[in-house]
Amino acid sequence: AFASGGSVGYDHKKMGITARGAWECVHHHFRNLGLDIQKDPFTVAAVGDMGGDVFGNGMLLSRVIRLVAAFNHQHIFLDPDPDPEASFAERERLFRLPRSSWRDYDPGLVSPGGGIFDRSAKAIPLSPQVRALLEIDAESASGEEVIRKILGARVDLLYNGGIGTYVKASGEEHVEVGDRSNDRVRVDAGDVRARVVGEGGNLGFTQRARLEYWAAGGRINTDAIDNSGGVDASDHEVNIKILLDMLCKKGLIAGREERDRIFLEMTDDVADLVLADNAGQALALSLDSRRSIRDYEAFVDLIDDMAGAGLLNRADEFVPRRKDLLACPTRERGIARPLLSVLLGYAKMSVYQLLLETRFPDSPGARPFLEGYFPALLRDRFAEHFEEHVLRREIVATAAVNYLVNRAGITLLPRLMGGAEVEIGDAVSAWVAVDREAEAPALRQALRAADRPAAEEQEALLEIEDALEQAVRERLAGGEGAGAATVLRPLRQRLGL
Repeated sequence: AFASGGSVGYDHKKMGITARGAWECVHHHFRNLGLDIQKDPFTVAAVGDMGGDVFGNGMLLSRVIRLVAAFNHQHIFLDPDPDPEASFAERERLFRLPRSSWRDYDPGLVSPGGGIFDRSAKAIPLSPQVRALLEIDAESASGEEVIRKILGARVDLLYNGGIGTYVKASGEEHVEVGDRSNDRVRVDAGDVRARVVGEGGNLGFTQRARLEYWAAGGRINTDAIDNSGGVDASDHEVNIKILLDMLCKKGLIAGREERDRIFLEMTDDVADLVLADNAGQALALSLDSRRSIRDYEAFVDLIDDMAGAGLLNRADEFVPRRKDLLACPTRERGIARPLLSVLLGYAKMSVYQLLLETRFPDSPGARPFLEGYFPALLRDRFAEHFEEHVLRREIVATAAVNYLVNRAGITLLPRLMGGAEVEIGDAVSAWVAVDREAEAPALRQALRAADRPAAEEQEALLEIEDALEQAVRERLAGGEGAGAATVLRPLRQRLGL
């Protein structure tokens, strides 16, 4: 009855929520490179077509995209020197055209030397422009060879908005990947030369391929991070429907028609909540990347602890052994971002389960997490009934864990609990209280609004979290935490915020 979708549900394709969530992660990668993908033109090679949800919505999220190559299960699209504005308009037309394919793209809008070809072609004629783009010497190539060259193209972004696993690690065999239909076009991670990878689709890279690509200097998360927007939107939908049905039974909503109207009216607000989560996780990975550079062994210790407790299976997640992590040649860059992506998910699940067993979800300090989970319309009209939600404790635990871990990192709670020998509920309560008393949310918001370079902003955010941790430690040690309200004052003054 409460499943996502149904006769009245959030249409993920109309919302574009999965692609928009992935784009938050892509935007974050490029911001770390000092680029703004809403203003600075960038080249893209991609998997998918405009009729698809993740690809179609994704390729309309910036007007300065220069989509130079793409392919799906039928066709190959090549546009060596696209006009960003004209190609954007044509992609938009195809997106709105029912059951469109690359064959529907207006050939008159393709730049010289480009075209649309069949993926199954034995020999595709290659113009000088395409040969330069894909770095092919031959005057023709099979469709499969062209696809392999697209995956290895020297572009700014490789965007997976389709279905299939197209990149494996050099040490993996095709049979290990489990996607036989793409064995003939799959490439090794070392062949991928895009600066950034966005995985809007599922498992475009194997996890070992992600680690290899990252080790060579690429920027990538995991598909579980990049395309989490759809799952998050469904979670919100289910919990909102449960609340609305409860309000209907209490007579606070007149009936099904009003219930459906309220539900659909909140579509944009739900999207904003989901996208904030995507952006928060992308930032969390960057912050923990920086933390792992300055205290690498703390993260290795956490991995050992999680594996020892049975929370993490090294073999299943391709997590290196301790001695290999400590001897890693890229150690100066910190823990690999794809590995951090895995650890972030496991850390959150572990803390969530433990927090549910404490009194924290029932405490006054937890109330803002419950209210913040729901759109403003529900908060304004029905906040006093949130406590009656049958999944209230689960919502609180989820929201609190996301908030804390995204800011304070995956190693904070283990450090606090190990050092002070306190329960997790007490540690979370103390951190939440100090965070609010110090007015840290307002400082973080002011820092983001100042639009400083990404590295400078992230270092300042780490300073905020370090100061909060010290105040939390004092409180857990039995002090009153008198310094909590003023702990961030020196940083505010130095930053001019």
